[in-house]
Amino acid sequence: MADQAGTITYLIAEPFQQALKSLRRVLSARDLKIVGDLNISHRIRQRLLIDTAPCVVLYVWPSPRLGEILGADPGAAALAPLHIVVSGRREQSEVHVLRALPRDCSLLDGRAMATVNQIKAEIVRAIEKIGMRVTLTA
Repeated sequence: MADQAGTITYLIAEPFQQALKSLRRVLSARDLKIVGDLNISHRIRQRLLIDTAPCVVLYVWPSPRLGEILGADPGAAALAPLHIVVSGRREQSEVHVLRALPRDCSLLDGRAMATVNQIKAEIVRAIEKIGMRVTLTA
């Protein structure tokens, strides 16, 4: 597992703004709520006067049922809401999602860890409706 990247990457064959709209739509269809976002490229442009490719972090909160389970574990506060990074590359966009937690992770109790991994699986299934997974080769 050490040789695997920490994220799963997808390509969406849409320009950045359209990919964001599509991503919001498919996440919402799975009862995942975007509770906030951070426009990284805008901040860099505003603070450092450097023009960069568009990049936004979406903060995703699970359905109420799964959110209750997360709320019961104080360690889950470090992982929730879950983060999805979306960046533009001309006529396509990249989406990065953190991989599932390993089974022996001591950060969360077993139930909360399983819930986080279930939420990540829901996110991945949503993204796979509009994008293709990129496999990294060494």
